[in-house]
Amino acid sequence: MDETVAVTSVPDSYPCPHCGAAATSATGCPACGRAPDADAIEVIRLNAELAGLGTRLQAARAEVTAVETQMRNVRARRDAAAYRVRAAVTAAAPKRPPMAGPPVDPGRLAPATESRLSTLTAQNVLFALGGLLLVVAAAVFTAVAWAQVGVAGRAAILAAATATVLAVPPFAARRGLVGAAETLAAVGLLMILMDGYAAWSVDLLGVTASRPEAYAAAVAAATSAIALGYGRLVGLPGPAIAALLIAQPVFPLVAAALEADAAGWSVALSAVAALNVAVLRHRRFVPAGAGLVAYGCGFVSVIVAALVAVVELAHAGSAGRAAAAGGALVLAAAVATGAAMLARHREAQLWTSGLLTVAAAVAAGGWALFLPGAGTWVLRLATIALVIAEAVAVARVRLPEPVGRGPWVGALAVITVPALGVVGSVVLAAGNSVTAARPVLDARLDATVAGPGWDVLLAVVAVLLSYVILLPSRFRTDLVLTGGAAVGLLAPAAFGLPWWSAAVFGMLVAAGAIAPAARARTDAGFGFRLGLIALVVTHALVTGLGAAGVAAGVCAVITLLGVGAALIVRRGPLGTVMMTAGLLAVAPAVWLGLLAADVSATVRVRAIFAVAVLLCGAAHGARRWLAGYAPEVTGVALLLAAGTPLWAIPGGDPAALYVAAALILVASLTTGSLARGPQPAIAVAVLVVGLLGWTGRELSAILVDPYAALASVWSGDVPATPAVSWATVAAMLMSAVAAGMLARPAAAPVVGLAVPLALAAAGAAWPSVPLSMVTVGLAGLVAATVARSTPVIEAWRSGLQVAFGVIAAAGIAGSTPVPGAMLTAFALLTVAGVVVGVAGRDLPARVAGWVGGTVALVVVAYTAGHLAGLAAGGAAIVVLAAAALAVALEWVLAARRPSEAIAVAATAHSAAVIALLISGSPGHGALVSTLWAVVLAVRALRPDESPGTRLRHVLAATGCALLGWWLFLAARQAGTAELYTAPAAVLALLAGGYARRVRPELPSWTAYGPALAAAFLPTLAVIAGSGPDEPQYARRLLLGVAGLAVLVAGALARLQAPVVTGGAVVILTALHELAQVWDLVPRWVPLAVGGLLLVGVATTLEQRRRDLNRLRDAVSRLS
Repeated sequence: MDETVAVTSVPDSYPCPHCGAAATSATGCPACGRAPDADAIEVIRLNAELAGLGTRLQAARAEVTAVETQMRNVRARRDAAAYRVRAAVTAAAPKRPPMAGPPVDPGRLAPATESRLSTLTAQNVLFALGGLLLVVAAAVFTAVAWAQVGVAGRAAILAAATATVLAVPPFAARRGLVGAAETLAAVGLLMILMDGYAAWSVDLLGVTASRPEAYAAAVAAATSAIALGYGRLVGLPGPAIAALLIAQPVFPLVAAALEADAAGWSVALSAVAALNVAVLRHRRFVPAGAGLVAYGCGFVSVIVAALVAVVELAHAGSAGRAAAAGGALVLAAAVATGAAMLARHREAQLWTSGLLTVAAAVAAGGWALFLPGAGTWVLRLATIALVIAEAVAVARVRLPEPVGRGPWVGALAVITVPALGVVGSVVLAAGNSVTAARPVLDARLDATVAGPGWDVLLAVVAVLLSYVILLPSRFRTDLVLTGGAAVGLLAPAAFGLPWWSAAVFGMLVAAGAIAPAARARTDAGFGFRLGLIALVVTHALVTGLGAAGVAAGVCAVITLLGVGAALIVRRGPLGTVMMTAGLLAVAPAVWLGLLAADVSATVRVRAIFAVAVLLCGAAHGARRWLAGYAPEVTGVALLLAAGTPLWAIPGGDPAALYVAAALILVASLTTGSLARGPQPAIAVAVLVVGLLGWTGRELSAILVDPYAALASVWSGDVPATPAVSWATVAAMLMSAVAAGMLARPAAAPVVGLAVPLALAAAGAAWPSVPLSMVTVGLAGLVAATVARSTPVIEAWRSGLQVAFGVIAAAGIAGSTPVPGAMLTAFALLTVAGVVVGVAGRDLPARVAGWVGGTVALVVVAYTAGHLAGLAAGGAAIVVLAAAALAVALEWVLAARRPSEAIAVAATAHSAAVIALLISGSPGHGALVSTLWAVVLAVRALRPDESPGTRLRHVLAATGCALLGWWLFLAARQAGTAELYTAPAAVLALLAGGYARRVRPELPSWTAYGPALAAAFLPTLAVIAGSGPDEPQYARRLLLGVAGLAVLVAGALARLQAPVVTGGAVVILTALHELAQVWDLVPRWVPLAVGGLLLVGVATTLEQRRRDLNRLRDAVSRLS
């Protein structure tokens, strides 16, 4: 729907916006003489146009509502009719036959639960069921009717039944009923076994005279032969499979009949496996039919045979039984190996030949363990492993690959057992050496090592030769070194030598292994040889700790070997490791040597420090002459220096001095490019932590304990001077030297901290220490803040500020017990803040300076008032004076540094709030508020101030004056609410009027809402809470008059907030007056009035709705 909106014509007259008189569009206002106002004329025209559009909108809404209702009704009738049509069509629809189409598989059309059988399948089922019925009949006959006929009759009946069943399969097979034929053939062969059982049960032909196992073996063998021949006769595969299955228990039954032992049973099972191998050989090892059964039965039988032989070997009590069991085990492995050879399967030959090797070794080892004579089991097994290794080495040359790998791997597995025994003996001997060297540093030098005997050394040689025979030549050096290490570890225990000989042997082995390690061609070889050296050296060192002299000798040898080897090699990873190990052993060698010489702990500590100094000098020398080893020497020097907090503990000298000296050494190593990476930083961090640990008590007394004084501010209790030693002062100064070597700015806080420490060490009287901390901290803080910007200063500026700030804060906290000292400390803080504010390098620093200075000034003012004995009100005036000084500073900064003035102003206002809070009484609070209002009013008079800032100060001054008035009323105990609310409402009204004049678009609720709320809400609350004893007649009358006046003024000014608020107040007042006389009104009057009102509204509902809409529009048009 597209309509053209009619444009309302220009009105002939309009109210003059200046004087309110009726003006014309042609001549203007006749009262004030102003020309026609186009905007006022446009407002009147648009009002008329809006009224017309509103009428059209109401009509359009009513039309849309009616059309939507009609559409819903029509849609419901349409849906009902459509449902009836569908129901009728569905009921009358005829049943049509399926449409013709392409042929469909009958199997797809048949239901899933219905399965049709073919003729052949049905016949097979019938045959199978018939055969089963025959078997059941035979079983019943045998069990029930057997005794009712003679022996001849029984035999004839069973033979006839068996022959009948076996005669059917050939005919079934010729008709294609293979499944039925196989089933009946299996039934017939089963009946043959039943015939054998029947013959045994009636002692046919005296068969019970033989052993049951032998008779069962004969029946099984005969049945198997019959099944094999029958299968070939009828051409069915099933009888052949049955023959193989029936033949499986023949040899075990024979073993049972012969009452064979476990070895015999193993041989019988191996024979079964051989039978299956023969079947597989006949069928060319094809895994199908009887071949598949032969695979399964042969695998199970050879596995069981081997397990039975192993169990028998484990429980053999003599060499003979062990030999028999071992022979059975080898036979089982030989059968498996023969099968692999016949099958010509190389992978199978590889595995079975390896198993045969292991089986032969197990058999020989089991037999050898039961032989009488000397020698441990390790030596016997090692000898057998050596023989096996030699045999395998000879055989492998003649065997094709990969078959030859099988015996080789098996031989390696065999050698593993004695090798593990040797390793266990070596570990035991090494442990015994360490045990004999106990207690630490106090073991007897004549104590011998107990453990394995000399035969273990022969076992080591045998195992070593076995590995040499089997492994490639490139492993021989490693094997020889390993054997040498094993011999070195075993020798003290094998020959009952003193415990310190283990250290000697270990160092000899290490010395011999250095050269092969240097010649290693691969990383793996180098790592193995180096690990071997580390192992024997570690054992030698641990064992040598039994006596200080022995341990010192071991460390000295380590130093000589390490440094010497490194100097010979000159480069490479071995040189790096050896140089590092040699240098690491220097300090322990010196310490243990001096301990062996019974030198005091203090001398030992000094000697270790001398070693640290020498190592640092060596690091500098290595940089010039041995550049390749400079990192290693430097690293060891750093490590020894970093350990100073620990190794300095036993000495009698102050450990803090050693730690500080170590810091100097580390700093000397850090200069230039001598030390790179994170190691120097880690060493410095460790030493700093150690220094804090050794000087923590004194530093805590200076930096932490002063904060405890905050719990007793102005108590007058003078704290005692902290106890500090001169060693701590010296350590701080030495640390400052180290810090200066690392970075010059870092030395400043340490030097500054040494000043209060020195005063405390000298026993200076309080408050010398806290005030010195304040002075040093603030001086350093100011210097770090105002220092000229350089890369070094910028890198350390924040850290210096934090460090000096911590010192100053501790000093300020320590000065609080006495007001005079606290006044001095905060006065210094005020001066420092002013200096930073004036000369600070960046804006944040200057702002922090001004804020800190002004806050300190406030504290100074309050402390001065306390010292002067002023009462609470006087102290508040002094604090307010400090706040006024801050405002004066803000006056100056606002002209030159506006961004810094904001923080100062905030601090000044906070100080004024504090002054108000500590004023002590409403009267003094009124004075403080009034004086602050004067300060703010004066601040608003600053020349060149922006209007917004000036307005904010004026408003703040007005608010303070209002607060002062309220406090004054409270001091005079004034109870009239309007005395409090009327000034606030007037001020809010004036502020709203000013805001409307500056921003005409501002809504009247925003401009005048706070003033109206302040004027009416408290009075309404008082009237609502009044009772009969306090009727509040005058207040109710004045409230109604004030509400009416606001309503009229708002209507004249066309302002929404006064109209709504005044009307609401008038209505509420009228309702309250009505409530006062409610009991005087008859009960029927409210009901009658309510009824008439509802009837009237119902009669003219649409008209009332339009009236409400017009009222809403009229109110919404108010500004």
